[in-house]
Amino acid sequence: MASSRTLERGFSLIEVVMVAAIALILFAMAVPAVQNNDAAGAVARSIVSDAVRARSYSRRTWESVTMQVDSNHARWRTLRENGVPLSTVGGDAFGWRYLPPGVEFRTIEGMPSDLVFFPNGRASQSAAVHVVFGNNVWLLGVDSISARIRAEPVSIPE
Repeated sequence: MASSRTLERGFSLIEVVMVAAIALILFAMAVPAVQNNDAAGAVARSIVSDAVRARSYSRRTWESVTMQVDSNHARWRTLRENGVPLSTVGGDAFGWRYLPPGVEFRTIEGMPSDLVFFPNGRASQSAAVHVVFGNNVWLLGVDSISARIRAEPVSIPE
């Protein structure tokens, strides 16, 4: 005897909504942790962007551009040859951009943190600095001959 009720397969709307709600809650809990851990990386990428812009400006205008990192005041800027700062989104009247709270620069012994990009595509010297947020450390560096700018996460001994 066949049943008048047919067996339906699939998920009910309530089951789909419950799974979506659980997924959203888990995602909401995970996002802040990832964002906090990536604060040093975000700053490092911002500084690399400014350094690439400074190097490009130097080559395009045929004038030297200085990239300054002030680790004592947690800030950085780029200056044209005449001392006028390159305009930058987020910079103050003097061109300084500040690190977000909790992020700091740490100088590397024997390495300068400031450098000059020359119009020929080179840098005045090799330079490097660490960007630190909690246990996350990024190395920012520039090679003098190629003026290659790099940013990479590193682990440094305490």
